[in-house]
Amino acid sequence: MSDINHRLITCFQSSGRIGKSTALESLISWARFAGIPIATVDCDAEHRTLSKRFPEAAFIDATSSHDEFLQLIMALPDMPMAVADFPAQATDFLLGAVESLRVLDALEAREIRLTVLMFAADDPTATASMAKTYRALGDRADYVLVKNPARFRSHTFDESALAEVFKRKGAPVLDLPPITATTLQAIEAASAEQKRHLTFAEAAKTASIPQICRYEIEFYLNRFYLQCEDNARILIPESAPIQNKVVRPGTKSVQPIDEFNPLSIHE
Repeated sequence: MSDINHRLITCFQSSGRIGKSTALESLISWARFAGIPIATVDCDAEHRTLSKRFPEAAFIDATSSHDEFLQLIMALPDMPMAVADFPAQATDFLLGAVESLRVLDALEAREIRLTVLMFAADDPTATASMAKTYRALGDRADYVLVKNPARFRSHTFDESALAEVFKRKGAPVLDLPPITATTLQAIEAASAEQKRHLTFAEAAKTASIPQICRYEIEFYLNRFYLQCEDNARILIPESAPIQNKVVRPGTKSVQPIDEFNPLSIHE
């Protein structure tokens, strides 16, 4: 494997409502918390979900043509971490463009390594596009299995031959902790009040959201951030050290935990 100085994190799966936007939002929030420079690119012309959550995100309609997809690859900044959000049902186009434009060769030449999120859902469409993605990219990409029990089951997938392949490869698993409908509704209400979509990280510090809901959001973020730290080798290049870390159980913090920000850091 050549040197890796940059990571491009994305998902090629053709299935909606599996939690892709939530996972990408959480990864971006972790990178910002950890002090890792990150670029965000919204490629979903219909929903613009990433742009709504992160207004500073660049927008490129990368699935409208090979020209636009090529522009995306050429425009990737020299940052340690980049996240691209593609629309659902675009697997065939994306993998076709990766092959015909020799995207993996181009990324390797720039010392960029793909990290692909694979949602382990008991859904035929999601599983078929997952298998197609792995066949197309093989060992030239790294993979992270994402499980979202609040949205889907993964029991059938866990018993499949494809799951065994990822297990042999040592692909880490990110579990998205569930969040109650009450807390999600509180975030929606606060977002409507502020006339913009609040991310979980922002919602955790928003006083208009009930305190018990903020505690649940903070628990979600702590759980997710810890998983990111544990699997940082596949999310960021070694040249991008983590500046801030979540306080783990039993670890003393160098500063008191703030009521609105229990994600206090330690050295």
